[in-house]
Formats: sequence, structure tokens, C-alpha cells
Amino acid sequence: MQIWESPAWPNFRHDPSLTEGRLAAFSARLGAITGLHHALTPDERREAFLRAVTTEAVSSFAIEGASLPAAQVQASVVASMAHRGAEPVRRSDAIADLMLQARAGGPPLDTPTLWHWHRLLFHGLEVEDKGRWRRFAMVITRSATAGRDEVLYAAPPADRVPAMMDDFLTALQTDDRPAPIRAALAHLWFESIHPFSDGNGRLGRALVEHVFARDGAALPFSLSRQIEADKRGYYAALQAGRQVVGPAIDATPFVMWFLDRLIAGVDDAVTDARFLVARNAFFLRHRPPPRAERVLRRLFAEGPARVAQGISAAPYGRIAGVSAATATRDLTDLEAAGILRRGPEGGRSTRYLLVMA
Repeated sequence: MQIWESPAWPNFRHDPSLTEGRLAAFSARLGAITGLHHALTPDERREAFLRAVTTEAVSSFAIEGASLPAAQVQASVVASMAHRGAEPVRRSDAIADLMLQARAGGPPLDTPTLWHWHRLLFHGLEVEDKGRWRRFAMVITRSATAGRDEVLYAAPPADRVPAMMDDFLTALQTDDRPAPIRAALAHLWFESIHPFSDGNGRLGRALVEHVFARDGAALPFSLSRQIEADKRGYYAALQAGRQVVGPAIDATPFVMWFLDRLIAGVDDAVTDARFLVARNAFFLRHRPPPRAERVLRRLFAEGPARVAQGISAAPYGRIAGVSAATATRDLTDLEAAGILRRGPEGGRSTRYLLVMA
């Protein structure tokens, strides 16, 4: 028997005694990152926002095994912020609109909005029942090595979806539990209905963004990046959170997993914000020539781990488009200027590390 066939449906509940510690830890960390963001300059806050929205879009697609070009998505986010309400031209423009609408909060979620989000998600593509509830049965399977699929979950019949979504949206408007709990249960409930022909996971994650934004606390990080880092755990938690226990569906395992991912996301956001501040301080302190600056900014764009590795003549030459001799000369000049310091390696493998302080 599926959970929607049970008298417990849709009474999703969790055990607060098991989740309150994680909820408190997330709230404390969220307060810390909020304070850190207040200390950023307006340009730094804008860049942190762009990085979060872009990463969310790219990672949400990656969870489903699809790819999006990050640079194109970020350009579309910038364009969408400048021209809100404009008709999207490219699919990346439509996805940027979807991400920004979800993070804007706005009025309570309703059926027309979800249908609009579905059209944005599949802008320019042919998808069955685009922009409306699905009209066919939906079964979630896991492929087996023997060639037969293992049924993990059978979603409700199509004819029950409209009424179930009406109940879901009504409950979402009146739910007064803390936003992290509300978002976790809403995501699980939405995925359990699986109302669309495709894109339920991506829209379910946009729904989480909407819940937090409506609470006045838009997530300062990409939750989808955290889910992608534990994709197997995500699907296991969805299954574990659908256990009928007496008159309710015990969602506690999913809520606990979800809170853990939120905590990890805040921790990553703190690291990203500090890295952003360190990068800007580096270029305020040092004034490398234009060619060298382009190379060093490329390193920063690849993240803290790449910056920590430093750079040698070969990758410098590839990025700058110069010969090995010119690359070595540039690196030596940067060392003399106190912008780089030579690592312990010698010869052709010599690395130069950025002087960050």
C-alpha cells in the first residue's frame, strides 16, 4: 500500500525531540552568516547572491543528471535582475527567472504559479503536459542490473493530483512551523504527489527556496549543491520519510537529513564569504599587471582549493596564452613584487603561491 492510500495521508509529522538540536544549530549558523554578509560591501553581497543562485540552478539540474553552463546561467540571472518581467529568449533566461521568482517569496504559492514555473523550467522544449498537472500514471523506479526496474514509489493516480495539490497549497499557506521544518515537509509532500510529468525534483527544490524567502530568510547558499554532494542519501531519506506510523506519516528521517544539509550549506556559505573577502583584499593589496591579474582572477574563480595550489609556468602560460619563457618571466616578476612566493619545488615543477596576507 502506498502512503497516499493510507488513512494517514497526508498527515506528515516529525518528532521535535529528535530534530530540535539540529534546528537550533542551523538557526545559530544562519545568524552567523547573516552577520558576515552584513559586513560585506554591496558589490560583495551581490556577487555572493549571484554565486548562490547560479550554483543552485546548475546543481539542481546536476542532481537529475542534466547539465547547465554556469557562465550562461549567471549572465541570464544578471539580465533577469536588470529586466524583470521580460519574456525569456533562451532556456537559461527562463531558468534564471524561475530561480529569482522562487527566491523572491512574493504571494502564497498557488496552482497558476507552479504551472508557470513548469513552463519556465522547460522553456523551448517539448514536454508532455507542460504547464499543467500530469495526466498519466507515474512510477519512480531504480534500474536493476538484471534489466528489470525496481519500483521505489508509485505516485498517486493522475485524477487525484488536482485535489491533492489544492490540499497541499492550502496547508502550505497555514503552516506556522519554523521555516526549515516547513520546507522539509513541503518538499517531501510535493515529491510524494509528483504532480508534473517531469521536473518534480527541480521544482520541489525551488519550492524550498520559496518557503524560506516567504519567511524573510532567503537561503544564502545553494541547497541543491548540498543535496548533490549526498545524492544517494537524499533518495534514501525521501524513502525513509514515508513510513506510516499509526495515524501519521513519520517524516522524521527526512527532516533530520534535510536539516543536516542545511547546516552543511551554511558552513559552506561562511567559507565562501570569507574567501570572497580574502580575494578582494588580495587585489586591493596587490596590483598585478593586467595579464597576470587575469590569470590570478581565474584561479580565484575556481575556488579556495585551486588558489591554495598556487600556479606554475605551464598553467600560467595556458591561461594567459603566452610562451613558457614569458610565463616564467611573469611569475618571477610577481615574486619580486611580493604578490607571489616561490614554493619548495624546484626546476620545471616550481609552483608560486599567492601571498594572501
